[in-house]
Amino acid sequence: MKRTLLIFFAILSLIGIIAISGCKKKETYTVTFDANGGTGEMAGQIFTEGEPRALTSNTFSYQEHTFKCWNTMKNGTGTSYDDRQTITVTSDMTLYAQWKKILTFVTVTFDANGGTGEMSPQRYVVGTAQVLRPNQFTKEGCYFVNWNKAADGSETAYANTQEITLTGNVTLYAQWAVNGTMPPDPLPGVGVLVIFDANGGNGYMPPQMYTVGCAQALNANAYTRENYWFDGWNTAADGNGTAYADLEAITVTENTTLYAQWKPLSGDAAGHLWVDLGLPSGTLWAICNVGASVPEEYGNYYAWGETRTKSSYTWYNYKYCNNGANYEYSLTKYCNVESCGYNGFTDDLTTLLPEDDAATTNWGADWRMPTWEEFNELLVVCSNEWTVQNGVNGQLFTGPNGNTVFFPAAGGYWDVTGGRLEYDGAIGAYWTSKLGNGPSSGNPLHSSMLDFNLDFNNVLHIHMGWDDRCDGLPVRPVVVQ
Repeated sequence: MKRTLLIFFAILSLIGIIAISGCKKKETYTVTFDANGGTGEMAGQIFTEGEPRALTSNTFSYQEHTFKCWNTMKNGTGTSYDDRQTITVTSDMTLYAQWKKILTFVTVTFDANGGTGEMSPQRYVVGTAQVLRPNQFTKEGCYFVNWNKAADGSETAYANTQEITLTGNVTLYAQWAVNGTMPPDPLPGVGVLVIFDANGGNGYMPPQMYTVGCAQALNANAYTRENYWFDGWNTAADGNGTAYADLEAITVTENTTLYAQWKPLSGDAAGHLWVDLGLPSGTLWAICNVGASVPEEYGNYYAWGETRTKSSYTWYNYKYCNNGANYEYSLTKYCNVESCGYNGFTDDLTTLLPEDDAATTNWGADWRMPTWEEFNELLVVCSNEWTVQNGVNGQLFTGPNGNTVFFPAAGGYWDVTGGRLEYDGAIGAYWTSKLGNGPSSGNPLHSSMLDFNLDFNNVLHIHMGWDDRCDGLPVRPVVVQ
């Protein structure tokens, strides 16, 4: 009987334990939403442990931006989630809105104002400083003085190639002075002359009067030379004297002759053609992609740090990744974060070495992949537009000297699609030689790139972004300086 009672009480205890454990309350976690520069209010969202749930739809807004996604890091280098994506939460966390800037363009129209010649309109990004295209108009018996918002010269004046910022469309009228006459409003007092020599170029520029010891800006260059662009002035014809930039303010004490300096608009290195856009850095850009023979061809596709093409582009076959279950976190080169390296490997390399540069290995030592800064210079200094060239969609960049370079929207091979080319004709994505997003090294799983596309609303999106380094993208080289 005693033994029976013991068994009975043991069974009751077991039932009680099961009942208590079955009624244990699940944990709840809060997802907090951060506008990350935007405006608006979003309440935190409660998630129950182990239960998937769709994220609350974004209600933040950001002027002149569109919502891209959520990310666990403010700078977008963490885990990304789409709007209303279903997720399972294991702890409290904050999601930061990620934004894409909407670029607004205005147009500068150039009017010869009695002169002859052609100049295409120039596109400006609203609020961004940009250099005016050099004057290409001429007028018989006259020389170009400057630009003005009014044909009679009564409104705002701009010098040739002046850097300006615009908020709306504008027409600029060429202003002319008769050859043999001095520019308007010469400085008073005893002066000396600066004499301009075309040094192989064509055109006419009158001497410029200077007051001794007083700083004054040089007149804008009015000379031209076929297949060359103007590269400043020098006190020696061969460029070995004192150099001055166009429009530079200088002080002279005696009559001085300045010789125009010229650089070729295009040339070749190791059999591949380059174009000079007249950029401040002096960067010379290839006219086509690696593997292409003309600007409109897509060329070859490369994973970042690889120098050969492949039939598919995934983390599993990426050259600098140890294949395994955690393949994305098994890097064996170009890794500065232990958690992403194989067995904690790091080498702190963030810029491609020559032997891993697809431009250098395929075109020779005269060429390399562009830096982040060189691509960004295209965006900041050049005007650009989405256009069609010989039936191919792409982005056309026009440099300060009027020269152009075309980047086809060649699409790419992304890890999720393996061996299938996607978005050709709609997206252009080109590798830089640097890891991460922007000048910083960033996430070693990503490499920085130039990214452009025209969305369904015909809005151009063009910026410096990043992509998984295992993906296959085209390469546009620059000349090694």
